[in-house]
Amino acid sequence: MGRRSESDGSARGVALRASKDRLLALVALETAQAGIRAVAGGGSVFPVHGLISPRVSRAVSVIVAPSDLSAFVRVLRARGWVLEQPRRGLALLPRATLGLTHVGWPCSLRVHSVIPGFFTDPRHAFDELWERRTFMTLHGIEVPVLDKITTVMFAAHDRLTGDRIRPSADSNLEYFLGQFREALDPAECRSLLELVQRVGGGEELRPLLEGLGLDPGETVLPDDEYTRWRLGLHRVTQADCCLLAFIELPPAKRPELVRAKMPRTLGGMIGAYGAGVASLVRLRGAGRRLAALLPESSRSG
Repeated sequence: MGRRSESDGSARGVALRASKDRLLALVALETAQAGIRAVAGGGSVFPVHGLISPRVSRAVSVIVAPSDLSAFVRVLRARGWVLEQPRRGLALLPRATLGLTHVGWPCSLRVHSVIPGFFTDPRHAFDELWERRTFMTLHGIEVPVLDKITTVMFAAHDRLTGDRIRPSADSNLEYFLGQFREALDPAECRSLLELVQRVGGGEELRPLLEGLGLDPGETVLPDDEYTRWRLGLHRVTQADCCLLAFIELPPAKRPELVRAKMPRTLGGMIGAYGAGVASLVRLRGAGRRLAALLPESSRSG
């Protein structure tokens, strides 16, 4: 969606969708041969679940097991894919999505591993998605894809994240909510709520859940494993977790977090300030630590 997309019914949109299907088949074949766990998501899998995307994005979305990310990048680079360089500018957190492009393909790859706002261990979160996966056949290849519940979850996550980063008057959230209300029966809505709670995404997906008449419950803060993976650190402190929550929670929730965590004594405030400064210093090196998880060739590309 967004500016880099085509109308679903246009000739270019049809050609783009065909290219995306071929790419999904290629990725499924390569990852299966390499023993890599990866599952397709995004608009490409909407038709499997009776959902409709208003536009055809130029990107193919793939969610990869965190422990397989380095191997995934290595396999795709062997096929001529190149890592997109991150946009210039100050960024407090390492990028959560890797982009890959190829001169011979009109579509790109968006690779997700650690999902921002899903505050549990990313390995556990991926296991939840993997266990629910279904398949669609493209060019004779069985492609693992998100099931209907996880497709709804990720579509809302993508839209909500995009709206926060790039506020837009033409947000499609209401369009999707209308579809989801029609597509999900009461049992599926309960399954969605339970899944969101298991992956710690209640706050991130609060607008989705409330739009479906579901109660997201209390705000959950990032656990140690999520913080470690998200920041690329070997060890994390409570200050790291709180700082990450402050950055990633929706702005309306930040005052509540500050009130809940603010020390009551002057000594405690001084200690908290020092811990916060230390966490910011650690964040400056987090991107380099995260880059170390990728193959050397991908870092130089």
